[in-house]
Amino acid sequence: MSTPNSALKRLRVLRHQYGDVAERDKLMLLRTLRAAILATYAQLAALHEDLLFICAFPGARSTLQLARRMLADTATRLKRLPRSMRGAADDSGMAGSSTRHVFPYPIARWLALSASSDVEIDWRTFDEPWQLDTLLGLLLRDAEREGFDSGEFATRDWIRRARSVQSPTDLAWLMTAGTGNAALAPQIEGEWDAAEVPLTWTLRESRWSATHNVVAGTPVAIRREMRRPAADTMADIARPLPMVERLARPQARRVIASARAALAVRCREVNAMTSPNVDEVYWCDLGEGTAVAVLGIAPNQRLTLETNTGYLLFANGVPIGYGGVTPLFRQANTGINIFDPYRGSEAAFLWSQMLRAFHTLFACDRFVINAYQFGAGNAEAIQSGAFWFYYRLGFRPGVAQIRTLAAREAARMSADRGYRSSTKTLRALATGDLYLDLPGFVAEDAFDEALLPYVGALAAAQLAQQPVASRMAAERRVIAAVANDLGIADLVRWSAAERRGFALLAPLVASVRDLRDWSPPERAALIAMLRAKGAPQERDFALAARQVPRFFHDLAATLRQLPGKC
Repeated sequence: MSTPNSALKRLRVLRHQYGDVAERDKLMLLRTLRAAILATYAQLAALHEDLLFICAFPGARSTLQLARRMLADTATRLKRLPRSMRGAADDSGMAGSSTRHVFPYPIARWLALSASSDVEIDWRTFDEPWQLDTLLGLLLRDAEREGFDSGEFATRDWIRRARSVQSPTDLAWLMTAGTGNAALAPQIEGEWDAAEVPLTWTLRESRWSATHNVVAGTPVAIRREMRRPAADTMADIARPLPMVERLARPQARRVIASARAALAVRCREVNAMTSPNVDEVYWCDLGEGTAVAVLGIAPNQRLTLETNTGYLLFANGVPIGYGGVTPLFRQANTGINIFDPYRGSEAAFLWSQMLRAFHTLFACDRFVINAYQFGAGNAEAIQSGAFWFYYRLGFRPGVAQIRTLAAREAARMSADRGYRSSTKTLRALATGDLYLDLPGFVAEDAFDEALLPYVGALAAAQLAQQPVASRMAAERRVIAAVANDLGIADLVRWSAAERRGFALLAPLVASVRDLRDWSPPERAALIAMLRAKGAPQERDFALAARQVPRFFHDLAATLRQLPGKC
């Protein structure tokens, strides 16, 4: 007779297999496990992972339907476990568990509005609640101020007294009390983040739990196999992806909510998902029910030179992995994180297709993986041998010594299938970044990311050179000078967003060599890039930046010459 443990072990093996026999056996195992009493959290967690995997990569509709019905029992099963075991589910995203985290303001506000009474300030672990007092001071009305300033009321006590009867939680009141005063919003956000407020999200049967998070309306694809990357990965990535669309706001909001929830329940963050641009969400169909959603960042959160985006991988509408990508000139920094239940799937194929999607959208010719992604200060990446995931897809170390070590290790593994790199070797391989250069990339277009921290210092130096005391006046002088050198006579007729983008980049443009020496086409391309920084979709800026190699070459040279640069 099959025991829960033996059935779970067999299901873990079978979940990757397809065909009539495999699906019949999966169905039998699922029925056995549905009737079984799971006595430990480890058993429930293993079943939960396999059910999620089957929903993302089903081999038959009957298996998919049963897996979905069994997922609906997750919270009930968790509740039946001894109290001493239930806590192990916290921060997993499982229905019935709790997530505890210090969320940034946009996510805290989204949770307060979307999850309502299920999210609250974790007062038990908030050691310094007085740090909220500055935020509370922003929300006071004149009639309240004297009482608040008296010191007679503790922070939590004051919130309870001031809280609207319509607010289900202290958090909900804090997130909505300033509504209607747009001028206060940046200060409230800053004070919230500075206070580092711990929250508790009680998931219950939340649609946003990892158990139930599915983008509605996504077509279901039944699998017959797992796909592998093309033999010539670089050539495949360089091919345009045919099914790419920018989503209308209603669909974009659904994808944003799914992305935020997928990360929040697991206590993870990506800037573009924390502060997304609802007008810049791209859906890229990768076939077989899979897709990558690319999210641009809100215009007021844009970086100076990089285009900050995030992405979420979906299989049959289920979020299975995520990452961030920052296009810069003709390259992009990126990485991938596959959620635990979906390890062992077609991650390598989906990663290569994600790169293909970004090449299609942003025309990136070089992809950069920072060392942390495969081991530098990342024990999990060392343990999983993440370096070889990227290496097998064509990424190579930028440092000659590491390239030699990697080639030697690769030869050993090719000669001996049982060979594995030691922890010491993997740490040595993780002492430099990895690069994938597509056909057409030229070495002189590489922009050293180590220069990026000095971009702000260069802007500060340019403003400091202006013969005025006011920094606002200094910025205006720089903007006027750059506009004059570029022959821009209609700057006042640009949109407010375009003028903000121009102001962001003007100090850097003023720091490169004399613009009057540039050819008319070069100046026209530079003007197009400056204007695109304020475009509704920052993709326009990323594509325009590719057309101004002289600016990026000169800027890199100027940054390397900054005094005090190490």
